[in-house]
Amino acid sequence: MLLNPAQMLAIAVELLLMIVLPIVLLTLWCRRTRVPWTAPLIAAGCYLLNLAVNVPLTVMVYPSLNLPPVLLLALTALTYGVCEELARWLSFRLGSLRRHRDGDGAISAGLGHGGAESVLFGLSYAAGTVAALFAPDALPQATRDALAGASPWVFVGTGLDRLPALAGHLVFALLIVLAYRRGVKFLLIAIAAHAALDFSMFMLRDHAALPVFIAAWAAAGLLCLVLARRLYGSLRRPAPEPAPPTPVAA
Repeated sequence: MLLNPAQMLAIAVELLLMIVLPIVLLTLWCRRTRVPWTAPLIAAGCYLLNLAVNVPLTVMVYPSLNLPPVLLLALTALTYGVCEELARWLSFRLGSLRRHRDGDGAISAGLGHGGAESVLFGLSYAAGTVAALFAPDALPQATRDALAGASPWVFVGTGLDRLPALAGHLVFALLIVLAYRRGVKFLLIAIAAHAALDFSMFMLRDHAALPVFIAAWAAAGLLCLVLARRLYGSLRRPAPEPAPPTPVAA
């Protein structure tokens, strides 16, 4: 067998984190807040819509431009930021999310968008696992060698990698709600923050030692959780009352 029992257990944990956990979080949140299930589904659908634009660009067009690696990473990160945040902005113009431009709706949209991304990654890894178990000869020799020699912690780490990403999507969704409530500058902030986060993590992934990348990504996830909590609280606070008009002396 290509995969040993320890690796299989680690892959099970990986798939639980990537596929099951986002669905559980969404279920608990929608029950707690009574945000309809259609809200995260709309967000997930808009995430899939964004893939129709950014995947051809980042997979086919940009690599053919022969750009320097750093510039290619920057362009890819910017494309992710623009496409995903415009798709997220569009999602709040549709159906039940249009009626939930608030903190609860933002969290459900963030979990829907980020959860869809996580589930897609998880399904691709699940397909690879099925191939490794039932049709290992169909895999390239380099892939078989990499799987056979992989530490179980590699698979667990791949699952844990989705947690900071989910936290980031909460922040971006809250910023998009603020864009509807307080001005388009928050849409631009969401795009810039998304692109900056992706670019910095891509650079660390490609050029820093693995422990440095893991520590930075975990710190980014914790920071996103703190920021999401603050943004959520700001959306729940009532808007300040307008100041009374100054009386005019006779």
